[in-house]
Amino acid sequence: MDDSTGQYESSSKERLKAMLVGKELEQIPAPAAVVDRAVVRRNCSQMLAACDALGVSFRPHIKTHKTIEVTRLQVGDNAQNVNIIVSTVMEAEYVMPYLRDCQKQGKTVNVLYGIPLPPSQAQRLGKIGSELGPGSISVMIDNSDQLSILQAFKEVAGFSANIFIKIDAGYGRAGLDPNSGKLKALLEVVLPITKAEGFGHLSGFYSHAGHSYGVASGDEAMGHLSSEIENLIIAASLADKLLGGSHEPNESKAKYVLSVGATPSATSIQHLVHANRTLPAAWEAQTDRLRQCIVHAKGCGNLEIHAGVYPFLDNQQLATQASLSSSTTTTPIAQHGISFPDIALTILAEVASLYMHRNPPEALIAAGSLALGREACKSYGGWGVVSDWSTSSATTRHPCTVPTNRSGWEVARISQEHGILQRVSDDAPELKVGSKLRVWPNHACVAGASFDFYVIVDSDSPSTNQVVDVWTRCRGW
Repeated sequence: MDDSTGQYESSSKERLKAMLVGKELEQIPAPAAVVDRAVVRRNCSQMLAACDALGVSFRPHIKTHKTIEVTRLQVGDNAQNVNIIVSTVMEAEYVMPYLRDCQKQGKTVNVLYGIPLPPSQAQRLGKIGSELGPGSISVMIDNSDQLSILQAFKEVAGFSANIFIKIDAGYGRAGLDPNSGKLKALLEVVLPITKAEGFGHLSGFYSHAGHSYGVASGDEAMGHLSSEIENLIIAASLADKLLGGSHEPNESKAKYVLSVGATPSATSIQHLVHANRTLPAAWEAQTDRLRQCIVHAKGCGNLEIHAGVYPFLDNQQLATQASLSSSTTTTPIAQHGISFPDIALTILAEVASLYMHRNPPEALIAAGSLALGREACKSYGGWGVVSDWSTSSATTRHPCTVPTNRSGWEVARISQEHGILQRVSDDAPELKVGSKLRVWPNHACVAGASFDFYVIVDSDSPSTNQVVDVWTRCRGW
């Protein structure tokens, strides 16, 4: 074991790189969060290309990775409008160097705080706004009591925040049903106050189809995205009507931003634009509906897609089969749904003990809920899937340098620092104490949360198991 591991917690990025870059994965301590840079690049490029092809805007969420490096890949080099979403003020503070660089390049920057704004966060968010300048901060509201918070923000920032009203498109987590009297009542308060007193500017409406995680195909995911768009068109037309604009149902003349998506619903647009993709006949109704919704939304305002976990993906996303594969191991490329090679994040874990006398046989890894997360996946009953990646000393099999498929072992039970592997296939390889394994997590957002940095490999490079970089991430709120 490397004798410098105790220095990780207080190490700077450059010190971490000096300790890790150039080493093979089997040489570094576990658990570790390993990210394949090549996969992240492909996943991000595919999302941007789909939005460009459809002529819609894209606003990436950075809550999954919390890094500058992935934020840069999500936004893309050619974007002139750098619009992102954060779930914590800490995330916005952490990527400030990147945002300032974008402004120096003449690009516009806007950070959307991704939940209805809590009062305690107004001053810190205002401080970020004061550094980035007018128009740089957007907030969400879904309750008239939140309007006073906007004044507190303005006092620190020196300008009013852009406002998105959160719409509940069926998930039931936050927001208002656009067909309810609640939205109308909120708009009747928001519109005159923001106009007369300058508390903020109503930029648009925002929804999150979290329930799209329950889908099992691309056409189901497209159905959720269509529903989101339809709900936001209703909300925008209501706001326009209250302002004295169009009185036609589901029409808006104010050109609001309509921001929709979750990774399953957002990535489903990839099916609409891939030139070599032949869609199943059974999908025709949903694809036609989505195309019509996109056209309608563009007539009402600026349609904006948002998503967060898609650069990394995970077992939950594989279970949805909502998007196309970006992996070069899929033949032909992007003709099939996502598979294990499309998952960029794996957790490097070490076998601590063996219990081959149990039925079925089991093994212990020194990685539990703090390393893997504790979120279920609908496609199986475990807490992580052990990949077929291994070193020559890890199993009785020949080494597999890039994780591509199941090994036949799964994480069956977990506690804080213990993970119990269970053999689920008769041809699963024999494990050894001290061997290193790479585990695909159920939910990448949660699995990465306990790590201060990602160990970076690149499957497009000749040495696929060699550490090529370290990406530090922020933690906290």
